[in-house]
Amino acid sequence: MKFSFLLSAIFAAVVAAPMTVNAAVSPYLPLKQNSAFELEVDRLVTITGYPVLKKPYHIASLVSYLDKVKSSHPALYQRINRYIERYKTTAGVTHFQSQLRLSNSNEKSLHNARGVTTESLFDVQATAFWQPNEYVIFNAGGGYSDEEKFSGHGSFVSVGGSYLQLDLGYREHWLSPLQGSSQLVSTQAKPMLGLTLSNVEPITDWNIMYELGFGELESVDGIVFDGETSRGKPGHLTMHLSAQLTDWWTVSGNRTMQFGGGARGRVSLSDVWQAIIDPVSSDNCGGASDLIDCNKEFGNQQASIASRMDLDWGENPYSLIVEIAGEDTNDFKAYKLGNKAYTVGVFIPYLSPTESLNVTAQYIEDAWYSHHLYQKGYSNDGHVIGHWWGDEKRVNDGIGAKVFSVGYSKDFESNSQLRLEYHTIKNEYSESTAIPNYERGHYLKADYQWVYRGQFLGLHWYAGKDLYGDSFNSISFSKQW
Repeated sequence: MKFSFLLSAIFAAVVAAPMTVNAAVSPYLPLKQNSAFELEVDRLVTITGYPVLKKPYHIASLVSYLDKVKSSHPALYQRINRYIERYKTTAGVTHFQSQLRLSNSNEKSLHNARGVTTESLFDVQATAFWQPNEYVIFNAGGGYSDEEKFSGHGSFVSVGGSYLQLDLGYREHWLSPLQGSSQLVSTQAKPMLGLTLSNVEPITDWNIMYELGFGELESVDGIVFDGETSRGKPGHLTMHLSAQLTDWWTVSGNRTMQFGGGARGRVSLSDVWQAIIDPVSSDNCGGASDLIDCNKEFGNQQASIASRMDLDWGENPYSLIVEIAGEDTNDFKAYKLGNKAYTVGVFIPYLSPTESLNVTAQYIEDAWYSHHLYQKGYSNDGHVIGHWWGDEKRVNDGIGAKVFSVGYSKDFESNSQLRLEYHTIKNEYSESTAIPNYERGHYLKADYQWVYRGQFLGLHWYAGKDLYGDSFNSISFSKQW
């Protein structure tokens, strides 16, 4: 957790530094909205060693890496370049999608879908922007479903420049190099209203990237203070720092904090800073901690360390991802992660000229997404903020899991693509963390998209057997403009 000191130093230096070179604000690429295009971006990241381990990606920094594949992968270059052309105007609509869905099963949360479930008969998403000058971008966006109603994701204002960009509004976060899940922050739940500071262009020869965000969660019951519960809006802090150690190896550190709300009241900046530098004495009362009064616990903290190595196996590039996350500290030591989650992933962008493969194995220890101060867990508007697996268990079950995922895609000559995903989950128990009545879950997704008269059409199937032993089945049709 010592990376927070370095983050603070870099942030102070950035604020003090004049922005005179390439001082331009940047729009973002879509995040969990256009799966076919986002796969192309993931391919570019692996091939070029793009030194960023968080999303959404700033377009301005990624474009500088796009030229590296212009000769070696012309089709990839053309597809990405054609998409980002829509951002090279003063204003425009960048994404619009409608989807109709039929389901004959129990309600299931769709993965990374901002709270949308199989019970939703339809949903619509759209994003647009207006950039009056090089220092300001107004982004308007969101989604509407008959079940979850409106979500304001993509609605925010961006101001600043290359080394300090401020986003105010419903700007989303994804603090992981993984494609299918993010242990700390993802798009599984609706985004929160907040403020984010980040850099567009990497800093120094180490390609340092930072992100600091603060948001306020939706109002929730079950906030514990002095033996009683209350309703309120907890705060949420995200921190990220990454550096490229070599041209093929990038590492990052991440922190999140859930705090305050209800009777726990407001939290001062000094309280936040103290929780950053001394998580043991802020969150762990008793034992070897200096914190005696448990009512003064700061809140719920998580941290992770991630690594992505972009390598070559013969002429085939691939990314090897390793991530270790902790839900708490261990042995009352600030530098030790407790209740760990281990992840290993391999992404092969070109298994063949038209195929890709993504394999991820995760072992999550107990106590994730449940907390004694927040009875609704680590969630926003009823959905877990982190890994989608968190929506597959009961809120107060402090359990872990073994998750194995395989993703395969196939491109066809007729501008169409097939994507298959399979996930299997086995919940893990430690001592008396939950009643051991879960079963092994199996989740299968199939997406087929094709182009017809300039429109992107899609058929989507989601089926399987969940951790309660219940089968589910859902099919939908989508259209993108």
